[in-house]
Amino acid sequence: MAAGIAESRGWPHRARRVAAEFRLDAGRRNRVPVVAAQGQAGQRWAALEQLNLAASRGIDPERLTRVALDETTRLLGAERAILFLVDAETQILVPFVGRDANGRDVAELTGYSATVVDRVRHSREPLVVTGTEEGEALGAQSVVQYGLRSILVAPLELDDRLLGVVYLDSRVAKGVFTVDDTDVLTAITHHIAVGLETARAAQLEVAVAAANRQRDLAETMRRAMARLTGTLDPELVLRRLLLTARQTPGANRGWLLMGTADSTEITVHGGPAPVQLTLADHPDLRALLDNRQADMINGTPPWAGAFADSTGQSWLTVTLDDRNGAVGVLVLASDRPGAYAAADLGVAAALVGQGMVAYDNARLFSRVNELATTDSLTGVANRRRFFDLAERALTSAKAAGGPVTALMVDIDHFKRINDAHGHQVGDDVIKEVVQRLLGGLPANGLVARYGGEEFAVLLPGIDASGEELAEGLRAVVAGTPVDTRSGPIPVTISVGLARLRPTDPTPDTLLGRADAGLYAAKLAGRNRVVAHDPEHLPL
Repeated sequence: MAAGIAESRGWPHRARRVAAEFRLDAGRRNRVPVVAAQGQAGQRWAALEQLNLAASRGIDPERLTRVALDETTRLLGAERAILFLVDAETQILVPFVGRDANGRDVAELTGYSATVVDRVRHSREPLVVTGTEEGEALGAQSVVQYGLRSILVAPLELDDRLLGVVYLDSRVAKGVFTVDDTDVLTAITHHIAVGLETARAAQLEVAVAAANRQRDLAETMRRAMARLTGTLDPELVLRRLLLTARQTPGANRGWLLMGTADSTEITVHGGPAPVQLTLADHPDLRALLDNRQADMINGTPPWAGAFADSTGQSWLTVTLDDRNGAVGVLVLASDRPGAYAAADLGVAAALVGQGMVAYDNARLFSRVNELATTDSLTGVANRRRFFDLAERALTSAKAAGGPVTALMVDIDHFKRINDAHGHQVGDDVIKEVVQRLLGGLPANGLVARYGGEEFAVLLPGIDASGEELAEGLRAVVAGTPVDTRSGPIPVTISVGLARLRPTDPTPDTLLGRADAGLYAAKLAGRNRVVAHDPEHLPL
């Protein structure tokens, strides 16, 4: 059951761990469930979009929390998820909402590891427990008592304030959660924290709204938040922020200046295309960028000349701050003298605050997506991203009747390099081998780090010339020693090759034959290319 869940949800590494633990057949352990894996990135983005949608449509913290926990359990394969919040009066963590894998409330919020939750509360660092023995080693007796085989916990923080803890567990098998999942859960907890704070602020605003202007402000902010959180593209968030600000009462024109007084150049958004301005040519702008207070100006300020249309009679400025400090300024202008009042300044400041939260959040999710699809050492696609791209390439090739060649590449005797020179030198070798592979590939070629010192290469449009190209890659790696921090080291690679067949259902099938070729190259003495031959190398 555990292996089936892992395969259906696209977690090949977890499927293998479960297969190894329960001694499933070798064929199952060696099979990578690529059909499911290819959709993992899409599932992540769909989950984040659901959280955005919930945050923009309502101000009920419990509703937002339930959506977040449901998406989290679905995305990470947990049996249940529990949100603990810090009680404002007692400062004690209290279970707030629990959800199971079927999207239902957990009736009794018990049977969790209080020790692990308390450890994360004090350390404020995510924690993964991959088995009952590890939990027992941490002093979490409840892990043994309740048979919790996998636990993932992350703090819920906003602006260095601990709001609570998100806890996931599973009794299915060891290793359901991995260290890689902490990045995803951290991003989701940040989104929950922002959503809860936004929701509570909106609730408070609605509760205290006694005048029409206050109600109008709440409605304006709700619509603005819906626009701003409706995308995970940081640049689109900025464009929507500017568009929304321009629609506030009194504003005829508006600009976003991205940069600080210490910048050499700043980017001005507001025209048909962004414009780069050199501060040395517009020294008056430094005073605007230095002003850390929201401000109203009657008349034309000295720095207005930097803009294409500087004829405004009333100006309003608000600093743009992200979590690290000032990053720019919003400037609004009106042709009417005295157009802005203190209330307008408050609306603009609140709008900018919401916009920068959305901007910060979008940048965080962009970074998480990058981490989830890119190998951090080499910068090329990781295994998950490779299968996503390979699936698309094979679908296109089959539709067009075009050829595709796949290579599996392995660095020969890599363990000897690590043992003799250390892992840092091994990393130097891996990075240089990747650069040499990239240099020998056609423009549409795809290389990915498949695992350790092994790489997968996909060559759309390549058929008969595949062996010659693969031999060229082998030769360029072996041709000159690799420069490392310990000096030059001779390096060779072994390469297995396979060509796409009309009957190949997935990239995994094609790569399986290329891997058989790689195995044959290793047996034949390494430092060579072997094309898969079904007569001599049965899978």
